[in-house]
Amino acid sequence: MVRPMKTISCDICPAHFSAESFDDWFRQMQTHYMSDHADVMAAMAHKPKAEGQAWVVAARKRFDEG
Repeated sequence: MVRPMKTISCDICPAHFSAESFDDWFRQMQTHYMSDHADVMAAMAHKPKAEGQAWVVAARKRFDEG
């Protein structure tokens, strides 16, 4: 069964990414964040792991609802 593509925007900028699964979308977002939002990634390195995990939970919810 082919899942429909979902297109979800970045939560910081107007970039959009399409994928059939959350994991595929998340990999695209990781690459995007590392190249276009390196400052955010660097700031997250000094925050509790729970904050990063909360972002992933919120992102999965946006993907699932999108």
